[in-house]
Amino acid sequence: MRLLTAILLLLLIPCITSARRINTLRKLPKAQRTEIASASAGANADTVTSPDAARVRFYGYEKTLRATKETLFIGNNTDSILSSITFSIRYLDAQHRQIHSRRITLSPSIPPQEIRRVDFPSWDTQKTYYFIDGPAPRKSATPYRVAIQADTIIYTRP
Repeated sequence: MRLLTAILLLLLIPCITSARRINTLRKLPKAQRTEIASASAGANADTVTSPDAARVRFYGYEKTLRATKETLFIGNNTDSILSSITFSIRYLDAQHRQIHSRRITLSPSIPPQEIRRVDFPSWDTQKTYYFIDGPAPRKSATPYRVAIQADTIIYTRP
């Protein structure tokens, strides 16, 4: 009986050790690089940095607890087409302490004197924060507020 058990174990060992490894990790998408046309790229482009950035206004920021994107309205108060904008967002807790900050570059093509909605990926990948002026979630979560400042604006003449 011991001999039979020993033979069965010897036969099963190669089966156990040759088991195929299964990778359960998801492959992340590769980051896409976005090129922005500079002022020297075309004769019709102008680059404006702060303090002239007051000619651009940010409205209606929103991000709910489970949102994967943040929404923002950008107003172009100039006589030129806003072809690209880089802005900084500071994420602050209820006591105005900084939680996170980042710079975002978008190419919304906003006509003169108009407002456009833009969406961009949320910073809150764990989905544990919600915008303090938005709807309060039923689940326990941390509220935050934002401070947004335009850094670089590229206009194109119509």
